[in-house]
Amino acid sequence: MSLHDENAEVLRHMAAAGDDLRRPRPMDFNHIFPTREGAIAFARRVDAEGFSPVVRPYDKPGFPFDVTVTTEMVVPTCDLITATEQRLQALAAEYDGRADGWGCMEP
Repeated sequence: MSLHDENAEVLRHMAAAGDDLRRPRPMDFNHIFPTREGAIAFARRVDAEGFSPVVRPYDKPGFPFDVTVTTEMVVPTCDLITATEQRLQALAAEYDGRADGWGCMEP
């Protein structure tokens, strides 16, 4: 299953649960890192691109740092979520990080 297909499935479940996906909302994209330095460098990079990152400790063997990157999505479409996830994943990889999912709260 492709990343786009996985995201479409999540959005289908959200809609089925009553979430109005036409409403703007902040979307959180999580990334995990093996070093604090990598997490901070990634956070600075995405901050410079207009995202809002938060670095915090994370309890995962080999990846003790999490960076939650938040962006406001006017309409959280599958295409937009997938493109954002792929862009952030590519940037995280530059700092030895990897994507660890996304989520949002219903507005």
